[in-house]
Amino acid sequence: MNNLISKNRILKNQSAGNSNGGTSETLREKSLKQQQIPRYIEESKLDYIAGVIDGDGNFDVRNSSSGEKTRILRSIRVLMSIRDVEVLYELKKILKCGVLKSNTNLVNYHISTQVNMKALIEHLNGRIRLKVSGFKEACESYGIEYKPADYVIKKNSNYLAGLIDTDGSIVFSYSRNVIMLSLEFKYNDYSSNLDFSETIEGCKPITIKLTKKNQSKGKVFHSIRFAWQDVSGMNSLYEFARKCRLHSRLKFYRCMQIKPFMKIRSFKTAEKHSYPHQVYSLWVIRFIRYMNPS
Repeated sequence: MNNLISKNRILKNQSAGNSNGGTSETLREKSLKQQQIPRYIEESKLDYIAGVIDGDGNFDVRNSSSGEKTRILRSIRVLMSIRDVEVLYELKKILKCGVLKSNTNLVNYHISTQVNMKALIEHLNGRIRLKVSGFKEACESYGIEYKPADYVIKKNSNYLAGLIDTDGSIVFSYSRNVIMLSLEFKYNDYSSNLDFSETIEGCKPITIKLTKKNQSKGKVFHSIRFAWQDVSGMNSLYEFARKCRLHSRLKFYRCMQIKPFMKIRSFKTAEKHSYPHQVYSLWVIRFIRYMNPS
């Protein structure tokens, strides 16, 4: 049912502006106006977009079809699960352009017009921290001087909110009796420079370097994980998610459960079948089941 509703909303958004009133020329002019990236976008929203693109985005730079040895930007894309389609709605709302297309359980948001891609590259210059290689090529294709980003992520930065909405994992650990946030990226010179020590006030993450092996292919993968997992930091995580609004329904819901959880956290050790233990057990079931009926 959720998938059907989401897909219907996508189709509705794609067809908006093609009905009701005016000549075809008037509608075309309105459509063109709506498809233009604004010249001014709030700093916090640009930080959020940068986080989303660094998480699940891609700068599709390819060789020129003219046969010349030049590289051109074909599109800027963000591919996500349909469960988190609200994140892509937010991007489209801010940028006022782009197309949403669904395929089974995935939704692709992409911008492919040169004028809008160039405008977005200019807006994001100095904010991209992970997808740097593709972004540099995109800058070069437009003759834009690349600006490196500051890797110390400031307090209450929406850049982290964008990363959480895309690559973040918010889980409940029954053994530790805590709600935790983690981000994991491929280990490289860019991801290893990220510094979130000031981003969530009163709550610093631990940094873990991981090595994973693909036994079937014999490949080794190196990643880096940033984990906020202290009990004392849960309220700080709650406040961050409230101020820097997450747009993933699942992740926002889980962060908002921190406050009621803190009131019943001690009920875990209550006698089984007692009223406090039943309250605790029902909370755990609701937390796990939300948008995850299986």
